[in-house]
Amino acid sequence: MAGIIDSFRRGFAGEESQRYSVAGVPARCSHCGGEDFETGSALLNTGGMTLLGLDWADRSANLLICLRCGHVDWFLEDPEAI
Repeated sequence: MAGIIDSFRRGFAGEESQRYSVAGVPARCSHCGGEDFETGSALLNTGGMTLLGLDWADRSANLLICLRCGHVDWFLEDPEAI
């Protein structure tokens, strides 16, 4: 949810979209080659944790959503703004 709030805040402030790097490599969309992204996160649910009702304890992934085509790339490392 924080990603949505950050997006609205940047939009109202008139800020441009953000470029990121992951593991020291500038992020580029694997579909269209775009370089401007929004960020997000998603839980990586596992069957065992779901069975026990402990979904909240699963790891999460970081998402970079291409603003040109909407393609979503998943990362375990945190993207760094550049």
